[in-house]
Amino acid sequence: MSILRKIAVFAFAALFAVVFSGVSGDSALKAEKNDVWITIEASEMEQVLSSGERALKGLRMTRLDERNGIAVVKTRVNDLEILSSLMHKHHHKCGGFMAHDTFNEALRSALLASPESSVGQVTYTIDNQSTATAMVAATEEMPIRQMILDLSSYETRRHNSDDGQLSANYINFRWSTLAAGREDISVSFYEHPQATTPQPSVILTIEGTESPDELVILGGHQDSINRFGSTLAAPGADDNASGIASLTEAIRVIVESGFRPKKTVQFMAYAAEEVGLRGSQDIAQNYLAENRNVVGVLQLDMTNFTADPGTDFVFITDFTNSEQNQFLKDLVDEYLPGSIYDEDTCNYGCSDHASWHREGFVASFPHEGIITPDPEIPGQIRTSNPEIHTVDDTIELSENHAENSVPFVKLALAYTAELAKGVLTTQSGARAVFDFDGDSKTDVSVFRPNASGLAGAEGSASQWWILNSSDQGTRGMAFGNSDDIPVVADYTGDGKADVAFFRPASSEWFVLRSEDDSFFAFPFGTAGDVPAPGDFDGDGTADPAVFRPGSGTWFILRSSDSQLQVIPFGVAGDQPTVADFDGDGLDDVAIYRSSENQFWQLRSTDGAIGYQFGSAGDRTAIGDWTGDGKADVAFFRPSDSSWYVVRSEDSSFFAFPWGASGDVPSPGDYDGDGSTDPAVWRPSDKTWYILGSTSGFQAVEFGANGDTPLPSSISVQ
Repeated sequence: MSILRKIAVFAFAALFAVVFSGVSGDSALKAEKNDVWITIEASEMEQVLSSGERALKGLRMTRLDERNGIAVVKTRVNDLEILSSLMHKHHHKCGGFMAHDTFNEALRSALLASPESSVGQVTYTIDNQSTATAMVAATEEMPIRQMILDLSSYETRRHNSDDGQLSANYINFRWSTLAAGREDISVSFYEHPQATTPQPSVILTIEGTESPDELVILGGHQDSINRFGSTLAAPGADDNASGIASLTEAIRVIVESGFRPKKTVQFMAYAAEEVGLRGSQDIAQNYLAENRNVVGVLQLDMTNFTADPGTDFVFITDFTNSEQNQFLKDLVDEYLPGSIYDEDTCNYGCSDHASWHREGFVASFPHEGIITPDPEIPGQIRTSNPEIHTVDDTIELSENHAENSVPFVKLALAYTAELAKGVLTTQSGARAVFDFDGDSKTDVSVFRPNASGLAGAEGSASQWWILNSSDQGTRGMAFGNSDDIPVVADYTGDGKADVAFFRPASSEWFVLRSEDDSFFAFPFGTAGDVPAPGDFDGDGTADPAVFRPGSGTWFILRSSDSQLQVIPFGVAGDQPTVADFDGDGLDDVAIYRSSENQFWQLRSTDGAIGYQFGSAGDRTAIGDWTGDGKADVAFFRPSDSSWYVVRSEDSSFFAFPWGASGDVPSPGDYDGDGSTDPAVWRPSDKTWYILGSTSGFQAVEFGANGDTPLPSSISVQ
């Protein structure tokens, strides 16, 4: 929020004392039981009051002031739902007013009201494509649909009803379940003053890895209402189960992809939006008072209905930030090519973004359709849901699917990836798990030196064979020679591992692009170097790297800026290993000193750490065995076919048998649950024996005599 905006806020506090001194005895300013003050666009209120509606007979509204075209009105708590219903009927919006507990709060809101763009302090860039693209691609329709059905199954989610509390509990439960196992994610209720609403808001927080004090917020309201009566059913499938379902799917993708944002990201399910934005107002005001550094707010309210299938998004331009709105449009162009967007206004207090905008925070509101057709635009019609606030707001209006919500989830994920930045921890692990088809599962695969019978690059005498886990399809290609060293990793940043090798004779790297099977080559290293690629800069693209045993030095060519990084770490005779040991999304250099059975890591967050573990003849099997987002030191002991793992959480260890004499250890995440699975390839019967942590046992016959199972290629002894 700008300094000028902060000065203005405090100046208004002083203004109260001047303007209203001597009028404190006015009964209109005193609070009686069930009294509440609202701010509402004066012209819209006049249209409602002059409509002659029968519901107006019981409505008590005392107009006290008007500033910036916003009327300050005293009314009763029980009248808020009536007013909300009338505003919907005449202006096709949710509420269209803000409710306040005191007159001074209401006046402050009116004084701060401005449809103009708030002033932001963010430089918007789009340069995190590998992370954003992977998350966008992981979005699924089915979970969104199911969450809409779950929330709309409550008879109502009215903020002051028992079901309103139960539905809030359910959102908390679903978000907590999705976040289970992530120590950097917490879920909590945000309790509001009882006079405001008994319904709590729900907040999921993902702690930032580098700038935790900077907040990126995505929210939507959880409550529903029936404009024909508070006792009637209000399924609210579109308004706004669809918004909460969209946020929930974004959370699922973020968690399952292992996304670690640099800035803190919060997802919010606001309480009591339908009766004056009560929940979001309370939170935004408190965040301002606490001097929280909110760098951006995205509102998702109604995402799953449209009467115009030719338009995917409608960006609300009033009471929002024009620069962030343009950033969102740029994100659509980048990550949702072919999508069509339009613009509209929704006037004062139409959804929770207005609460943040009023406090000077940067906020945007992409909507499902046109709310207020512009008479100057020929043929423009209202395309948002006409059945909101009725018993007919069900998923049937969207033909029983959630396809309309999918683009909103993708936009939310792109927004999160590019504004909070950060990386997918599973991407740096793609090298380790050998995921050639991008489904986050290790693929059974082998390197076959001195083979023939496949077309490939000129002079290729070796073959690569892959069994894709996504469709069980088999791929084979000729690429490289028998003396080449496999260095499979995602060198192009598309979320898929690329077939690649390092040629010791010339210290050259050869990469076969997963996108189109074209290849490129480049020199990096010198005679005697040991290749050890990894994503050391956290951009989702593997960096070529070598370890020079003679000097114990690492040489890394960063893909993010093409700069050389030199790290002295190790001594003569050490063997390099690479993994993300501290869970920050950056691979760390490490060495195994077999002569002393020692593992040494140089973590990017907290420096060097060493372990004395194992015995002569053990083979390294480093991976995330406990599923906490951090690699664990581990090894396979050929003498008894046992596995030994040091937990990253507390340095305790566990061991278990898996395999038989002569087996080649080939661990990976074969079921895609984020935990490394024990696996061996048995040359005698050319069979893989895999023990998935969630999928259980499977035996897969794949390979031939003389093959090297690719997941074993990163193991050292």
